[in-house]
Amino acid sequence: MIGKTPIGVPFFDAEFGGVYPNRVVLVTGRAGAGKTVLGLHFIDQGLRQHERALMLSARPAQDLVISAESMGMSFAPAIESGALTLLEYSEFVPGRDQEANINLPPDGFIQLKEIIEQQVVNRVVIDTVLPWITLPDPAHLPEHIFSLVRAFERLGVTALFTLPRPVSANAGRLRKLVEDVVPVSLTLLREPDRPSRQMVVSKYLGMNAKPEGFNFDIVAQQGLVLYQPAPVPGFTAPAAAAPAQPAPHPAPAESPAAAPAGRGRISFASMVLDQSPSARSGSPRPVAVPPPMRGVAGIGGGG
Repeated sequence: MIGKTPIGVPFFDAEFGGVYPNRVVLVTGRAGAGKTVLGLHFIDQGLRQHERALMLSARPAQDLVISAESMGMSFAPAIESGALTLLEYSEFVPGRDQEANINLPPDGFIQLKEIIEQQVVNRVVIDTVLPWITLPDPAHLPEHIFSLVRAFERLGVTALFTLPRPVSANAGRLRKLVEDVVPVSLTLLREPDRPSRQMVVSKYLGMNAKPEGFNFDIVAQQGLVLYQPAPVPGFTAPAAAAPAQPAPHPAPAESPAAAPAGRGRISFASMVLDQSPSARSGSPRPVAVPPPMRGVAGIGGGG
């Protein structure tokens, strides 16, 4: 049986057991939906499992450390020990820290591959993967995306790719091409008319997806947690009705006429069905971020 590895989000791991190791997970969503936070959970879980981790992001490395600390994740000791490497796209190409302005060098993957192999990395977050899958000639996109995903898997790492929410037909096609070659795809939603964010399991190979998704919040010192509606002031939930008890069996009567009419007949109270989903259980000190590797150019993401 193929094992699973947790992503570090309790409600997801309790439902699905995690994701497939040494494979790629795709996470799509608009800015502010929680993609980068999910990536931090993914890294933190790897560190807890004594895995070496790498995160490549458009965000400054120090900002990632601060965000992680605010959610109860301690990244500074892992950076100091070499267990965690944070790389900034803007370090590769100075001044190119916006997702739309990132240009990968021709040998960008080769240099990233060297870092992963030299650091013996087990878990990788690419936040965002957009620069790696954008080509001038869209005719070669399917082969390029397939090759990129397989290249990460051949490195023996469990990887999480983030991707902005598609806002055009071409962007939607790009997302579908990635989703077609990864075993797990998640979509994070943040709509102004909803009190919470939502995680939709768009694809889970070998298991039924969860179309209703998970409603979640981002909470200080916890990160991603299941959404709990605030109680309405002055409202008291009615007490649950006691289950109906069947009438005791009547004692044998001396004659049919001796038994009172209706005695021994069982009646049932109304049944209450609880259809709500079960809750699933389950100032930072300065750190020296490793300097960018020589010759590596920059790219960027959002989240």
